[in-house]
Amino acid sequence: MEAVYLFSEEGTVSFTLIPQREDELFFDKAGADPLVQISCTGDATSIGFAAGETRHNSALTMSMKYVSQDVTTRGDTTIIETVVQSAEGIRVSHFVESIGSQRSVVVYSKVHNCAETPVMIEAVSSLNLCGLTPYTPDEGRGRLKLHRFRSRWSAEGRHEVRSIEDLLLENSWADFAVRCEKFGTTGSMPVRGFFPFAAIEDNAKQIIWAVSLACSSSWQFEAVRIDKGLSLSCGLADYEFGHWRKELLSGEEFTTPEAYVTVARCDISEACDRLLDIQKGRLLPKQHTESLPAIFNEYCTTWGEPSEDNIKKILSVLKPGQYEYFVIDAGWYADSAVGWQDNMGDWNVAAYLFPNGIKNVVRMINDAGMKAGIWFELEVVGKDSEKASDPHLLTRDGKIIISGTRRFWDMRDGWVNEYLGTKVIDFLSDNGFKYIKIDYNDTIGIGCDGAESIGEGLRQTVEATKEFFKRIRREVPDIAIEICSSGGHRLEPSFMELADFLSFSDAHEEREIPVIAADLQNLVLPRKSQIWAVLRKDDEMKRIAYSVCAGMYGVLCISGDVFGLSKEKLDFADRGVGFYKRASSVIACGFTYRYGPFQYSNRDLRGFQATVRYGCDRSVLVIVHAFRHDGNLIVTVPLDGDYSVAGVYEAGDHKIELDGPFLTMEFEESFDAVAIYLK
Repeated sequence: MEAVYLFSEEGTVSFTLIPQREDELFFDKAGADPLVQISCTGDATSIGFAAGETRHNSALTMSMKYVSQDVTTRGDTTIIETVVQSAEGIRVSHFVESIGSQRSVVVYSKVHNCAETPVMIEAVSSLNLCGLTPYTPDEGRGRLKLHRFRSRWSAEGRHEVRSIEDLLLENSWADFAVRCEKFGTTGSMPVRGFFPFAAIEDNAKQIIWAVSLACSSSWQFEAVRIDKGLSLSCGLADYEFGHWRKELLSGEEFTTPEAYVTVARCDISEACDRLLDIQKGRLLPKQHTESLPAIFNEYCTTWGEPSEDNIKKILSVLKPGQYEYFVIDAGWYADSAVGWQDNMGDWNVAAYLFPNGIKNVVRMINDAGMKAGIWFELEVVGKDSEKASDPHLLTRDGKIIISGTRRFWDMRDGWVNEYLGTKVIDFLSDNGFKYIKIDYNDTIGIGCDGAESIGEGLRQTVEATKEFFKRIRREVPDIAIEICSSGGHRLEPSFMELADFLSFSDAHEEREIPVIAADLQNLVLPRKSQIWAVLRKDDEMKRIAYSVCAGMYGVLCISGDVFGLSKEKLDFADRGVGFYKRASSVIACGFTYRYGPFQYSNRDLRGFQATVRYGCDRSVLVIVHAFRHDGNLIVTVPLDGDYSVAGVYEAGDHKIELDGPFLTMEFEESFDAVAIYLK
């Protein structure tokens, strides 16, 4: 990749990335579109009806003039720092960091108030890519597309692609009136509605610019056009969109969230894989493993009643050595009168569920050859908790924020940190837990008190939450952290980098699990994406195969009626876990090609989905799910070389044939699956 800086006669600086230069470039077709988009209180918006929609190319942005540019190298990291400043003394450093052989770069900005008086920032970008597409002298009509990934509860990561014309982002006849497609998320669930991701594709050149934003609070993307050039910017949600503004006193600085950026001649799946290089480079030492664990979580077994007796019953049927972790999920803190769903915050072990104490159950799990895990929703307080009116809860306009049945701790508060240090960290250490599942099942909403804006209050609170997660890791040796938020509502880079495992979705036992799980391979490292495989005692063998094969899109997490399954069914599920472990190196380190029709409805799946994942050692994992179909379904997938079948996990005979570079299998019935391991 090449970083391109465009200097105007007026002294503004614009920025973009291109693949290594081979073609003529047409950057002069568009006006200046500065590398940092910034706006403050009292600033003028761009002409062309922009007010209330976008601060793009505000008066302050256009007044920022070039000061300097430095390129430094530290080890295998190259850093480009470009400095611009306004006449009023607002100085911004724009950073591009390239690390080793990673196929994406990190871009962010640092704002410094050099003036003698305070300034109130109401918008600042982490990234602004300008001049898209530079490969044609015109506006590129018919060749530009915007890629996004939408997300809803139990429907995470659905790919959407729209043409620029369809989004009304064509420039007008007069190159007047700002065109802006603005989208994002408001609140403390950063993946609710959309993932913080966008890509622009030039399909005539087969080039994609892709961006992932590492922002845990309210965020926004903007695709903006005024003339023949299209820009793509992202960052914290601004004052209009996310109620965010930040005061900088004289001499103070503010650093934006990081944006991960790549550009290449490739398709959208490869562009996404290039962005994941940043997360691969930030794995903890213990996460650099090609052997993935199998996890048992009892939630879909007991549905909130993880008693000592129930856990003993489960442990009696689990195969020794099959699972690395046994996770006790929600309900261990239940109150005998009000139950467990709304008393989070007190965190007292339910004596009627654990008459011999929870440490005794941890010992039972350890004796069965597994490490014990426990569920917390540590940031919230339920309506039935004794802490439901605590003075350390978050407020908005002086009133306690209530979202559904939940209130929220002010994670910035020292008292809260000490309280949770005792209730969570000391509890983990004292009882010997080696795994914590941190859930989060509602959102603060637009923001909270305690800062110069409710959006800044929200940002500070979420950043304090991440600091507490880091404290858990520091103070509990060898802890594994799973981040969950009603399934997948926190699957953004900065949260994901704190985790060993990530809950992919709350679609616990739905038929769409393989589709969601495959979608998420574009956005989440499969070595961290924990996928439910829930087994029911009435499941047919093909249903068990369907569930276990879906779990092979990431880290396999078994739950369900394990003590109600027949021995034959339990043995079959165990064989699936063993197959997964054998193929886990391919899951941990590989690239996936996907085949089959696009599923217009996740709730009414038709045809099939097939994936071929090539591991770093050239082993291959093929997973095929047959959905609703009529008659026999024959699925053929291509391979990139000569392979032999080294293992198959299936219920029945799928007439698998390997003929040169093609693998073919047959399905007689709907909702069946097969996994094939090739060497």
